[in-house]
Amino acid sequence: MDQADRLRNMMGSTGRRTRVIAVASGKGGVGKTNIALNLAICLVRLGQKVIVVDVDIGLANADILLGSQPKIHLGHVLAGEASVLDALAPAPGGVFLLPGSTGMPLVSDLDDEERHFLVSSFQELEEYADILIVDTGAGITRNVIHFATAADEVLVITTPEPTAVTDGYALIKTISREKGFGRIRLVVNQVSGRLEGGRVSERIRMVSRRFLDLEVEDLGHVLADERVKMAVRRKRPFVLEYPQCPASGCLRVLAERLLADGGAQPKSFGQRLAAMGLSSDKSVPGGGG
Repeated sequence: MDQADRLRNMMGSTGRRTRVIAVASGKGGVGKTNIALNLAICLVRLGQKVIVVDVDIGLANADILLGSQPKIHLGHVLAGEASVLDALAPAPGGVFLLPGSTGMPLVSDLDDEERHFLVSSFQELEEYADILIVDTGAGITRNVIHFATAADEVLVITTPEPTAVTDGYALIKTISREKGFGRIRLVVNQVSGRLEGGRVSERIRMVSRRFLDLEVEDLGHVLADERVKMAVRRKRPFVLEYPQCPASGCLRVLAERLLADGGAQPKSFGQRLAAMGLSSDKSVPGGGG
């Protein structure tokens, strides 16, 4: 039995509409991928079948944070050397990972046929997941915006640092200009406490309300925790390595909130991406209000 058949048997078709959550950030270094992976593990523990797709082709690092060394990745899928299920790999915590690739062409370098193939691959994945978490590239590029807009919801990750707050708002502003975007929810990472998290969140939400006439939802915060850095150095998800640490507790709360009030769009992620198309991956001007 080959890899694809084994995974089909392990996962099984859900028979339900897959909920797609894009995780994005206005800039790098805010913990976006770490939150995406640890959130996925928490959702698995709540009974969900979760696939994480690392679409940061060229600069992928989700596999590194999981301590895995995949032999097949999204680059091979895009090159036609493997199927999307061949590239899908079991990861710690019961998550399945479609790893990105380093040193491979960016999505912007793909031709129309390759882009269509990427969309078809996402549609195939949706059959096997309750939740598909798309870890986008950092920053504000056209393809990040496409992935974020096509998802049911986007989690914008920021920190209290002024540059991260500014860039997080710029990302929200850019998404809000697109047609058909879903829920935009905010997660403030590396905060000193609940009050700081609330202040940063309210600042972004207030500006979004005032200048964009947009209600951004506050999903919550993640406490600054030295054990997160320790887990990264060990190449282990912190919710597994240090399940009782404050940051792990925050991730469990985020997962519970997502499941408590989640909704799905009438069309699948692949269908919405296909309708939008994947355009050139050039930076998109954001800027403050």
